[in-house]
Amino acid sequence: MSPPITHAHGKTEKIQKDLELAGAELHLTNTALDRNLPASEKHGDVGKALVQNIAIEGKVQEAAQDLAAVTELLAEEVAHREKLESKLAAASTPTAATAKPR
Repeated sequence: MSPPITHAHGKTEKIQKDLELAGAELHLTNTALDRNLPASEKHGDVGKALVQNIAIEGKVQEAAQDLAAVTELLAEEVAHREKLESKLAAASTPTAATAKPR
């Protein structure tokens, strides 16, 4: 079984990809709405919804960037942990020079 930190790293990578995809989809949707709605339709509730969608798109993209930073930190921590575990395993394994004669 993998350590919890490795599991957390895998989950953050997946969520980051999902957020990036959601941000891209929101951007495409907002662009299509902006291009295809006549100016006369971009007022009132529709206008507010367009503005809100753009704000949500920004928040999703910002969250994806924040999560990318967390994912990178977790990757560094996993690598550090693996290095320490390797050193520990090497230190606890007797070598031929230090092994007791039979």
